[in-house]
Amino acid sequence: MKRIFSLMILLLVLTGCNRITVMSYNIHAMRGMDKEFNAERIADVILAEKPDLVGLQEVDHLTVRSGNFDALTFFEEYTGMHVIYMKTFDYQGGAFGNMILSRFPVLSQQEIRLPSREAYEPRLLMRVSVLTDKGDTLYFYNTHLDHHGEDSDRPAQMRKIAEILSADSGKRILLGDMNCQPGSEPLNMLNGLMNRCHSNEKTYPADQPERIIDHVYYAPGEGLRCSSFSVIPEKVASDHRPVVAHFRLR
Repeated sequence: MKRIFSLMILLLVLTGCNRITVMSYNIHAMRGMDKEFNAERIADVILAEKPDLVGLQEVDHLTVRSGNFDALTFFEEYTGMHVIYMKTFDYQGGAFGNMILSRFPVLSQQEIRLPSREAYEPRLLMRVSVLTDKGDTLYFYNTHLDHHGEDSDRPAQMRKIAEILSADSGKRILLGDMNCQPGSEPLNMLNGLMNRCHSNEKTYPADQPERIIDHVYYAPGEGLRCSSFSVIPEKVASDHRPVVAHFRLR
């Protein structure tokens, strides 16, 4: 009986090692649709999904408008995850940027600046590598592309991202607020290179979503399979709804 019980425990552990949950969430500087600043509300939405890796966009750190809130310390202590923060630009005495939360040990991190016109908001790609429970190296990318309409930097930015993804190999997951919908020119640049976790659920604006602009992509044929994808029906915490993808590792 003890042997059978031990085998069952081992099977559960190994099964867990073969699964990864990721989330992308534009947190709107932690201000909700009710205009209230509430970091704990954002963190609770994240923790409810029990993610292994999270890509956050629009993260205020030590800014005047957020009461000099220390986002790095808060998310590290509240979630218990590793925190990587990269500043997009200086703002009100602090920084405005993107963040990655990781349950896995972080092996490397790189900030890659994306093409952005001087009159437009700067943009970047976060590139980190982590060591999964299975012992594999996984590349995880988080980004937030230009928000302008037809006269946008998104094509140039995605072209740069595609170059980075092509230069890397192995297990790769890209996510973020792409500010463009399926079938658009920038997302079409990923065809044949990355697969999108499909869903027809809209992600923005949070209260009455009209567009699909928050996405999760993964490298095909590299031992990753997107087993499920969902848009979390959170209407208040931010102006975007978070998206969650579950992967199986081979």
